[in-house]
Amino acid sequence: MTFFSEVDNKAGISVKFNSKDQSVPVYSIDYNSDKKYIRNTINFYYAYRKNIYRMDGVLYNKKYVSGNGFRTYSASSPIRYFKKASDTLYDYKSYKNLEKRIATDKDGTKIELFIANLKDNIDYSEPALFYLSEHYGISPGLGKGEVVVYANYIFNNNYSSANFVQLNDINEDVYFNKEQIESLIDDNYNEFSKRIMPVKNPTYCSVIPFGSNVDKKTIEEIQSFLSEMCEYFELWSKYETNDQFKKYYDSEVNRRAEIYKNNGELNEKQLKVYIDELSQLKNLNSEENFDFN
Repeated sequence: MTFFSEVDNKAGISVKFNSKDQSVPVYSIDYNSDKKYIRNTINFYYAYRKNIYRMDGVLYNKKYVSGNGFRTYSASSPIRYFKKASDTLYDYKSYKNLEKRIATDKDGTKIELFIANLKDNIDYSEPALFYLSEHYGISPGLGKGEVVVYANYIFNNNYSSANFVQLNDINEDVYFNKEQIESLIDDNYNEFSKRIMPVKNPTYCSVIPFGSNVDKKTIEEIQSFLSEMCEYFELWSKYETNDQFKKYYDSEVNRRAEIYKNNGELNEKQLKVYIDELSQLKNLNSEENFDFN
């Protein structure tokens, strides 16, 4: 599901994924931003020990997620009780037969929600609950197949409207490193890092050699790239073959080079040095060239 609001003009994707423990689904502004941002950030909600955490994380290789910061989720007294306004049904864009439900906030603000029933028997309430509650202070009870499509806010008879839901199919699996995320929340990340450290890893994860023609800015970008590669290898090498790791290395070099070229963060000379340096270092991705930890 893609949630978006015309008010702040920001789009976020909430992926309903199947997990054995029914974890809270992802909400991410940057999920499909592989051609816009150097480091793919991802935000998601995580249910752990009776608390819900708003996590900041990194999306590796479009499918592996780790956390790098969090805060406890909170919403100040979200409005929960919406009543059916009438038997009249409404149409909005491609959505037909929307039911209008209404509630009044304690300050007198009226909120009209227009609900679509997709009749697919899928429970969309989790992504709706955490997105709408945090961003808009509403927490409507939704039945299976129901989504919030459109809303009106009535402030002293002045209307303000917002779109909420546009549906898209995302046919990708997303994997969360639960042990890593939970160790971050529990403040025992050092112990976790020692426990999962691979026996061997690429040499550049400990020592990075540079040529004499590499300037400070290019060094910073190369270090950023290699840091992500080492994090990826450390967290996910148990689940990926070395050939898959090398493929990711190559594709990420190309992805970043294209972004630098488009946004001008590296000039033509710097970009050539950037690609040349990382092309030389890729030889260290073969297992026979790995260092023992």
